[in-house]
Amino acid sequence: MRKSVFVLGCMAVFWGLVVPAQAEEHVGSDKAIYQAKVNIDPQRKHITGSVDITFWPKDTKHAYLHLYPYAFATEHSGAQWDQLLGNDPTLATYASTKLSVDGKLVDGKRSGTILEVPLAEADDKKARTTPTKISLDFDLTLPHNDGRMSYDDHSIWLGNWLPILAVEDQHGWHLDPYEPTGDPFYSKNADYEVDVTLPEGYQLASSATDSTAEVNTSPSGNRTYLLRADDVRDFALVIMDGTYKRLEGKVGDTVIRTWWRNTDDADGAKHVHDAAAASLEYFNNEFGTYPYKEYDVVRVGGEINGMEYPALVFLDGSHFTFGGTNATATVVHETAHQWFYGLIGNDQIHEAWLDEGFTEYASLAFLSNKYPEVGFERVRKRLLYGTIVPFYVQEELRPWQELAAFPDNQSYSDLVYSRTSSMLWMLRGAWGEKRLHEVLHQYARKYRLGVADGEAWKTVLSEAAGEDASSFLDYWLKLDMSQQEAAAAWLERQRKASK
Repeated sequence: MRKSVFVLGCMAVFWGLVVPAQAEEHVGSDKAIYQAKVNIDPQRKHITGSVDITFWPKDTKHAYLHLYPYAFATEHSGAQWDQLLGNDPTLATYASTKLSVDGKLVDGKRSGTILEVPLAEADDKKARTTPTKISLDFDLTLPHNDGRMSYDDHSIWLGNWLPILAVEDQHGWHLDPYEPTGDPFYSKNADYEVDVTLPEGYQLASSATDSTAEVNTSPSGNRTYLLRADDVRDFALVIMDGTYKRLEGKVGDTVIRTWWRNTDDADGAKHVHDAAAASLEYFNNEFGTYPYKEYDVVRVGGEINGMEYPALVFLDGSHFTFGGTNATATVVHETAHQWFYGLIGNDQIHEAWLDEGFTEYASLAFLSNKYPEVGFERVRKRLLYGTIVPFYVQEELRPWQELAAFPDNQSYSDLVYSRTSSMLWMLRGAWGEKRLHEVLHQYARKYRLGVADGEAWKTVLSEAAGEDASSFLDYWLKLDMSQQEAAAAWLERQRKASK
């Protein structure tokens, strides 16, 4: 409930000294404000910075931050880690220093990648109307690996690098460790202000609208980019040297920029750019308008394949060669993630199927329309690996489980990507593309810029079907074979009702 104008005005005067001016707009909200200042030395692969996080705590005793770079400051073993890190990885060095809450120094308690921050206790009424500000300085020397945060001779790519609040929801705090399988992240939308200082001769792409960012140049030639991104789930960044070129186009109100290197194949880069633009337009029409003014597709090093962030995706160099069909499927998949992960968030640790499976279905739908030969083969493979699952039934593996339960990346791919997208493809066969996409559009609109979970999708699907969809979902997502006949009967009723 809103307070009186007088009370809000007094609060604004006081808190304006210590928190951003826009904080008053967030009173009673769970959308945090991040203000970071970072200095990046591309030669030394070194970053120093600070971040202020303004938020309205529900838990008045503690808050928790994810400090993901700590995952790469220690050695790991095992096949999944080996695949993530690649050959001859080097460790990061990371230090989180000078932690304060509302201007007072405090001692945090770190366990792995989680930092527990003690808060000054406040009553619930005050907590809902008065923001808390956590401030943290950090120092990072980048690791070298095939993951989301690394570098090569021409670029630095920074995914999941800034300190970020852990999610507190109806289930409590989500303090999951960094897993080598899948995308071990869960975050809510926030507003970001990130000032990035770089030496002369470098350029950047980020989750902000970089093309309109204010840039200040110091007498020494350093440039500071004032980057602003509202309502994004994370903030990613790529630093590039002068070997990078750019293709640019526009879809609706969104500028699309594809970054590639002068040693890459120009036709391959154009193919990636055209596929990104075409798929963005398709998803705009099918699942709701993209809200961001810029979308960057950036060539990075390593062997990450592809990785999504709000308004920015990474593609490794294998996609910028001539004639590779995998480039099309990868950039389309990462673009679809702008909806299923970006605009509709979910707990990617415990319900990875919600973003990966829906994203893969959206990719299949686009490819089947725009690139039918590529689409046909990809649908065939997804249906093959998504429907032949007796081994996984025997091993008690399923799509709807946490990341740590997957023994390898193959099982993760077969169940999270193939099984879930196959389920949606079967539903498409019963309902038709138009009706399925109308339901997905409604789902996207309902949870736009928020968070959905598996139970939310069950409710949406059941309402659209006119009957409980539990047996259908339990068979496909929990591999409950006792529900196989009931799921088939449910789908057949949907098929007949749609004629």
